[in-house]
Amino acid sequence: MPEPVLLLGATGLFGGHLARQLSTRDDIALTVAGRSLSTLSPLATELGASPLAFDRTDLKAVTAALAQLEPFAVIDCSGPFQNYGTAPYGFAKAVLNAGAHYLDFADGAEFVAGITALDALAKEKDLCAWSGASTTPALSSAIAADLSAGFDEIDLIETSIVPGNKTPRGLSVMQAILGQVGRPFPRRRGGRAETAYGWADSTRVAPQVGDTKLKPRLAALVNTPDAALFPQYFNAGTVTARAGLELPLFHRALSVARYIVPGLGVTALDRLSKPLLALSNQFLRFGSDAGGMRVRVQGSADGICQERVWDMIIPDGHGPKTPVQPAAILLDQLLSGRVVAGARPALAAFTRAEAEAQLATIHARFERRDRRLTPIFAQALGPNFDELPQPVKALHSPAHVMRFKGVANIETATTLLGKVATICGGFPLKGGQVAAKVEIVADGQSEKWTRDMGGKTFRSVLRYDPLKGMTETFGPLTFGLDLTVSNGELHFPVTNGRAFGIIPIPRFLTPISETRESVDGEGRFRFDVRLRLPNGALIVHYKGHLEPQ
Repeated sequence: MPEPVLLLGATGLFGGHLARQLSTRDDIALTVAGRSLSTLSPLATELGASPLAFDRTDLKAVTAALAQLEPFAVIDCSGPFQNYGTAPYGFAKAVLNAGAHYLDFADGAEFVAGITALDALAKEKDLCAWSGASTTPALSSAIAADLSAGFDEIDLIETSIVPGNKTPRGLSVMQAILGQVGRPFPRRRGGRAETAYGWADSTRVAPQVGDTKLKPRLAALVNTPDAALFPQYFNAGTVTARAGLELPLFHRALSVARYIVPGLGVTALDRLSKPLLALSNQFLRFGSDAGGMRVRVQGSADGICQERVWDMIIPDGHGPKTPVQPAAILLDQLLSGRVVAGARPALAAFTRAEAEAQLATIHARFERRDRRLTPIFAQALGPNFDELPQPVKALHSPAHVMRFKGVANIETATTLLGKVATICGGFPLKGGQVAAKVEIVADGQSEKWTRDMGGKTFRSVLRYDPLKGMTETFGPLTFGLDLTVSNGELHFPVTNGRAFGIIPIPRFLTPISETRESVDGEGRFRFDVRLRLPNGALIVHYKGHLEPQ
C-alpha cells in the first residue's frame, strides 16, 4: 500500500518541484496542503494528488487535519522559517504527536539548530524529525563529510551557491536573501568566533565540471545552517557559506545595501521582497539558465596539506530543483526504515554517492578534484625553502588562517616624498615601540597579510606565478619580489612596480626594499623591513619579533 505523505507549501517554487517529483511515485499517496483550497485544487488535479487546506499556525486545525489524514511523513517547504515566530516548532511537534515523521526545508541557522528541542519527543514516538533537508545543510554537509574524510585537521570548509539568473525564484527565496543583507551573524574563522555580515566579502566562484565551466560569479557571505553547525560537527577552523547572483549589477547592489542597513538602523530589507522580486523578473532574459555549487575543504593528513573541491553544474534551468533532492533521499530512507529515531539537523544524513545519484535525475553534473597545497613561498624558493630556519618556514607554511603576535619598533618617514609613499602603501605614520599582530590567510595561490602595528592596520596580498614570480600588492600598487635565501635569512628585494596593475612605476619612484627575515637569539621569528626611495628618503622601517598566537 502507498504511504500517505503530506506536503505543505506545494504551490511555492520548491514545493511545486517536489510535489511533481513525488506525484510520479507508486509508493506514495500524495496530499498537497496549504491555506487556500482554491489554489490547491488545480495543482492536486494536475498531479493526481489530494488537496487539504489548513493554516499551519492554527495548531487546532493542524491537529484535526493530521488526525484525518494519518500521514506517514509530513514535509514542510513553506517557509521562510526565520519568520515562524515565538513558537517555531509548534507545527513540527504536532506532526510528531500525530505519529508522522517530519522533514523541513529550513535554511535559517537558528531554526535548523533548534530542532533538537524535539529530540526526546521524536525518540519517544520512534520517529524522525529532520530540519534543513535541503541544499544547506543536508546536501552541503554530505559533500563536506566526503571531502574531509581522512583529514587529521580541517582548516576550511566553504560552500558556495551561484544560481543562474534565468532560473525562476519565489517570494520566500527573495525574503530569505533580503532578510540577511547587512545583518550580523556569528561565524567561525581561524578557530575564533567572529561577527560577519550578510552579503559582505564577495569573491568570485567558477564551478567547473570537465570542459564545462561557469563564468566567474560573485558570491558573498550568508548566514546558513552551514556557518552555525559545521564548526562543531566537523571541528573545522574556518567555515564560510556564500551565495551570489549571476548579474553583477544585482549582486553589487546588495553588497552596497549591506552598509545601508546597519547605517540607517533598518531591521531588514525583506519588506521590499515583492517589488524587488517583480523588478528582478524583468531581467530574466539576461544571464544564463545554468546554476552551480561548490564545496571546498582544506585540511591536512600526516602533515600534508590538501584542498579538495566538489563542483556541481545544473543546466537548462533545473537549478531550483536542487533544494528538494535531499528531502527525496531522506524520504526514501524513512520508507525503507533505514533511520534512527530523533530530532536533529540533516547533517551528513546520506553519502555523496547517494546525493549524486539523486542529483543526476535533474541533469546535474559534478566533479571532485583533489590537489596538494604547497605554500607559495615554498613554490617560489624551491629547494632553498628547506634552508630556512624552522620558525621562518612555519610562518610561511600557513594553514588557511594563522595569527602571530609580538613587538615591533617603527621608524617613520621624515621627508614629504617619503610620507606620500607611506600613505600610498598604507604604512604607519607614527613611530616607537608597539605591539605587533599579523594575520595570514592562505589558499594555495595567494596569501593575504593583515598587519596591526600599535593599532595601525595595513594589508598586502602576496601571489606567486611561475612565470611572473612573487608579487606583493599594497592597495593599487604591486611590486615584484626577488626572494633569496642567504645564511639562513630570507631577503625580499623589490625588482619592479606597477600601479593599478598596468601602469609601470618609474625607477626613481620604485621603493628599495632592505627586508630580511631570520630567527633571534630566543628562537623567535624576526623581521626587519626597511623601505626607502631611490633618493635615500625613508618610507618606513619596522623590525621586531613574532610568535604563533
